[in-house]
Amino acid sequence: MKNIYTLIFAALSVILLATSCSPDEPQLGGTISKDQLKFSITQNPDDPNMVILESLTPNATPYWTTPLGRSTRVKDTVRIAFPGTYTFTYGVLSEGGTTDADPFVLTLTTSNLSYVDDPLWTNLTGGVGNEKVWRLDYGAYGLNSGPLTYCAPLTTWTQWQAGTAEIGWAPSWNDNQWIIEEADKNSRMTFSLKGGAYMKTHKVTEGVDESGTFFLDVNNHTLTTTDATILRSKNFIANATNWNKDLVVLSLTENQLMVGVRRTNSEGDYLYVWNFVSDTYAENYVPEETEDPNFNFGDQTEILAVNTSKTWVLDTQVPFNWADLNGKLLNDWNSRADIIAAGWTGYDDSSVANIDGCSITFTKDGKVTVRQDNGTETHGTYTNTQSTNTITFKDVTPTFVIAGWISVATTEENQWKIVKVESDVAGSVTGIWFGKRDPAKAEYMVFHFLSK
Repeated sequence: MKNIYTLIFAALSVILLATSCSPDEPQLGGTISKDQLKFSITQNPDDPNMVILESLTPNATPYWTTPLGRSTRVKDTVRIAFPGTYTFTYGVLSEGGTTDADPFVLTLTTSNLSYVDDPLWTNLTGGVGNEKVWRLDYGAYGLNSGPLTYCAPLTTWTQWQAGTAEIGWAPSWNDNQWIIEEADKNSRMTFSLKGGAYMKTHKVTEGVDESGTFFLDVNNHTLTTTDATILRSKNFIANATNWNKDLVVLSLTENQLMVGVRRTNSEGDYLYVWNFVSDTYAENYVPEETEDPNFNFGDQTEILAVNTSKTWVLDTQVPFNWADLNGKLLNDWNSRADIIAAGWTGYDDSSVANIDGCSITFTKDGKVTVRQDNGTETHGTYTNTQSTNTITFKDVTPTFVIAGWISVATTEENQWKIVKVESDVAGSVTGIWFGKRDPAKAEYMVFHFLSK
């Protein structure tokens, strides 16, 4: 009970009372009257911004309400960086219910900015006397592929910084827009050190503007907020019970913030990591020009159509993957079992029925036919640009739903790139990986078609 926490305008969530207590913990007794309450609130004589709280009421569990939040510790220390008039309320929980003392008002005339003198505080807020605005990272700033990353439940700052974090899935928002609505690109979150550690949010799809306080624990790399929550998708709110207390911080630089929230619903324990980018960085970001390499596979029309026409069927073992710009596949999947073992794509044996009839046929004179699994066919034309390995479709868009959020699709320009070609010992092409270029990351989502 002797632990002392440095709190800067943050809220401690109420600690649930255990059904049994160790000998040094307070015990619940009968009803306690207001005149039986005993407590002390004192300032450290050497540091008046350090306020010491102590419950002296026997047989009761204390319940403190402070400018920095709530606590149920018998003895606690609150460190307030800024001058001002602050209200503290002491109460107790007993078998007969709750009893509160009259509010205690304390005026601080001094500052102790050492409580917020840390590079992480500066990265989050811009420093004492400043504020900093953050937005969700939709994958357009070269930092993350989307606003949400799935990680193992107990992922820590140390693991993320060391590159050893267990990442389950880092979806691109462009391919998974169900995660969060596009309207929340206009949502904003501000952390301020103007006279205190204040937080405010503007949440478009939640339809709320919040004002609260926060505390950044730079030693344990956690973020606690009061009367406001971080930006998030409204679709995920019910999936977690704690959106305020001791949220794990995985990254906090001048430009990037990543905050984890534990999933607690029936899907099982996991970590939702919400990815943010500073407004200043986002508004001034200029993507690097990354030219796609061009692969020398020979005559592309001959590869696609062979003599007069050629049909390619979607591979039911490994129909999709991701590849870097040099064509290296990013997941070591050699069979459907490998994808199922990965556990995050949703593709399994039952998904085969969705695609085992899907195909695309190219003719040498520039015609293309897309056949869906149900036998429906659409027709159009294509051109290929030999210098860039690019196929551009007209009047037809090859699209096949593989499983859940995984689909074969083209770019906004209705294009594919031939990323990888497979041949047999005789030199005949047996498979093609068509790539859809990610608009934000230097990679392709690739689709595997086999010669019919």
